[in-house]
Amino acid sequence: MLRLESMKAKRGIWKSPEINLTLREGEIAAIIGPCGSGKTSIMLSMIGFLPYEGTMMYDGVEVSLIDKTYLRSKIAYVPDEPESYILNNRVFDEVAFGPENLGWKPKKVIESTIKALEMTNMLNLYDREVSTLSGGQRQRLAIADALSISPKILLLDNPFSNIDWEARKTISKTLEELCDHGLSIILTGYSMEELYLKPDRTLFIGEVGKPYEKKASYTNPLASERFVEVKDLWFNYDRRNIVLKGVSFTIRRNEIISIIGKNGVGKTTLLKILAGIYKPSKGVVLVNSRKPNPHLSVYVSQNPSAFLTEATPREELARSRSIDTVNLLEKIGLSYLLDRPIHNLSLGEKRIISILSGLCRGRLLLCLDEPTSGLDYMLGHRLGEIMKAAVSNNVTLIIATHDISFAEAYSDRILLLERGIIYEDWRRIFQ
Repeated sequence: MLRLESMKAKRGIWKSPEINLTLREGEIAAIIGPCGSGKTSIMLSMIGFLPYEGTMMYDGVEVSLIDKTYLRSKIAYVPDEPESYILNNRVFDEVAFGPENLGWKPKKVIESTIKALEMTNMLNLYDREVSTLSGGQRQRLAIADALSISPKILLLDNPFSNIDWEARKTISKTLEELCDHGLSIILTGYSMEELYLKPDRTLFIGEVGKPYEKKASYTNPLASERFVEVKDLWFNYDRRNIVLKGVSFTIRRNEIISIIGKNGVGKTTLLKILAGIYKPSKGVVLVNSRKPNPHLSVYVSQNPSAFLTEATPREELARSRSIDTVNLLEKIGLSYLLDRPIHNLSLGEKRIISILSGLCRGRLLLCLDEPTSGLDYMLGHRLGEIMKAAVSNNVTLIIATHDISFAEAYSDRILLLERGIIYEDWRRIFQ
């Protein structure tokens, strides 16, 4: 079905590592490698977005000779930054866009759209505005987009990074069932543990680093007086969509707090309230004894491309007010990124720069939304060093994450957000 021999994706003078792969009907292949190793570029070459050298054949025909519209109806790509590819305002319209664009009849469009939403556990959200979805729900939406055109090959670029553990199991089971009926899959990742699918063959294109180690129980010597206070916080987008239902908790100054929970439970909403972007429907929220506002807090989005505004990391970090973030980038061994165009960075590299950009604005509270999404272990440990540097500079951090191993390694406390309520005993989610 798909055969790659000595294939290298190309971006200008840069070339990816050489790939040799034969993918047959119903098979799953994985490409494992660190951030910036070329995994995304390899996938973009498979759908004709980037040139390549070597041989790449689909059904016996060289990919570079195949009509691009036809090729992309057979090989569907799910990006690692789904927000950049979503085109419609409503969930159903977004998933229906692909079949409509291929000229399918209305009845077939509706049937394929409903089926794709069912397979990704999104049918109950069919009428929602895309802007109200969580990051994980948008990632599931991107998978539904791809499945709606019934492709022969599905390319999944780091597909489970923003999806909660329960949804990962559901979607991976669905994908395995589709493989039993002939779908072939190529997916990328930073480790075998995060794939959630058992590949028939795996290609490794670089070192990804050592897994996180659980932090030993200790008292943070820098944590001091109460800094964030949340009492009986309620928030709703409309009468039907009540997200937070009486949330109460406190954070001490210079603490690192992780919030975990399923997709759509309100983690991002909570962070945006603490950053002064949203106002509570009811309740008390205080940051340093004042109402949250952009002068006290900064929210770093799940989508780093939307957060970064300058051409290079050096220009992005030049605004630093209190912490020498350029020097910090050099200390953690990433100075080689400083003068690269931001649009050429990998998702993980963009995420590190966006977090440093948030840190350099000199706010007392840093709210990080899914900060490890797109990071391999090496960059994850470097993020941990950035967080420690922030705390030593009198910054308090709250992060929303699905990465429990990172939270255990670098957080002072972990809180669970479930059904609109905060729980101190976060392990109840596994009960």
